[in-house]
Amino acid sequence: MIREIIIPKKRDYVLSIPEEYLNRKVEILVLPMDNDQMKEKCDTHIDIVKMTSGILKDKKIDPQQWQRNIRADWDSRS
Repeated sequence: MIREIIIPKKRDYVLSIPEEYLNRKVEILVLPMDNDQMKEKCDTHIDIVKMTSGILKDKKIDPQQWQRNIRADWDSRS
């Protein structure tokens, strides 16, 4: 799947079709994307970063050890 968000400056746009899509049925959609939608998505991401940034700063966590522990938990699931 290819998804590309652009701001067209003219009516014509050249689209490159990947080799694996040749000789197959494909759907090409052109939909307007409201600035409100883009701003809402961006705001959501910013909110998540604000809520979580620095959350572990007072913890004495060794990132490598933490990663080993998480992997061990997943490995022992069977």
